[in-house]
Amino acid sequence: MGKAALLAPADDFGVLAGTEINDFGFDLLRRLDSSGNLCASPTSVALALAMVRPGARGATATEMDKVLHSFGTPRQASEIVALLQALQSQTIYDDSDFYSDDPQATPDHTGKEPAVELDVSNAVFSQKGMSLEQAFLDSLSAGFGAGVGLLDYKNDPEAARLVINRWASDRTKGRIPEVLHQGDIDNATRIALVNAIYLKAAWSDPFDPAATKSLPFTLPSGSKVSVPTMAKDQLLSYSAGTGYRAVDLSMGGMGMTIVVPDDMSSFVNGLTSAKLASIDSRRAAYDVDLTLPRFSADTRFDLSEVLAAMGLPSAFDWRVADLTGISQDPDAKPLYIQKVIHQANIDVVEEGTTASAVTVVLGGKGSVGGNPAPPPHVVFHVDKPFLYFIREQGTGAILFMGRIDDPSANS
Repeated sequence: MGKAALLAPADDFGVLAGTEINDFGFDLLRRLDSSGNLCASPTSVALALAMVRPGARGATATEMDKVLHSFGTPRQASEIVALLQALQSQTIYDDSDFYSDDPQATPDHTGKEPAVELDVSNAVFSQKGMSLEQAFLDSLSAGFGAGVGLLDYKNDPEAARLVINRWASDRTKGRIPEVLHQGDIDNATRIALVNAIYLKAAWSDPFDPAATKSLPFTLPSGSKVSVPTMAKDQLLSYSAGTGYRAVDLSMGGMGMTIVVPDDMSSFVNGLTSAKLASIDSRRAAYDVDLTLPRFSADTRFDLSEVLAAMGLPSAFDWRVADLTGISQDPDAKPLYIQKVIHQANIDVVEEGTTASAVTVVLGGKGSVGGNPAPPPHVVFHVDKPFLYFIREQGTGAILFMGRIDDPSANS
């Protein structure tokens, strides 16, 4: 552990951090595979990279700040504290039975299971015997409340891989049992910086399973498939604008925004935090006749080439990377980012949503009142490719996002 105490949270309760994460996430969405079902966590990727940032110097630091929209800069360490506190405060309890058949759920002292369970974990695993800069250790304890565990990558990279996988599996309740595959770690690896996010949340107003039936869904190719489709007619926040329609579904302090664009590619190309705020500003209460397919997605990426293309090439090139703020140990020179492995998955059903994500950054040695009028009625049948964004309502940070092209496919 570093010597620095955890910083006081920023006065804005993490809202700036949420905006920066979202803009990074939209940049990432534009770079990821443009077909098929997708799940990713911009918050997880950003937090893992933010643990690297205090050790970056020179052009590497400048590139990181630009790609992350300033998230993780040393002057914003209190924003990370505020964000993490906001996220960890979202676990709530009620009488929901969404967890009643989950053997891994942990009841509170009343014996109830959480209606919303959100766990965010950060960890660093360094090479045993390698010295780390004190300022870097202090940044981990001050901004993340995290210390450093020791592994022996040099002599037993496979054992190190299994330890990190076990940590990630534990933090995601087994949903991501093997984020690192054989060969991801080698005897040149010197450090791993890891983030894990687990979410299980019951809808504030669940769908009735009896109303679910098979309905047609139009694929990007124009062909149709029949998929189990949930339905409800309810007062919801609905918005519509040029090129899109959207609806919000509540999960306690969390919310899922479903967006159906007229043209997927052009809509994604124009996505920014400001655009999302514009969609939010158009929301109004409607009596919505909603249908939504049950859906799942599980995706895994090595984001190295994607992040380099987004403007962070130096960190992945051992000849120019400057991570000397992490370690100046001769055995760690030159330290660079070998890989950024990200895996995320999501399952959306009548009762609620379960999702998880893990990001591993591997560093290696190179060679109102009254009686209102009835709300307007709208039909919103989600029967073609759509986007989804799960946000923590206080900060607005997108925890999970993705695109569903074919709900009949599992990934």
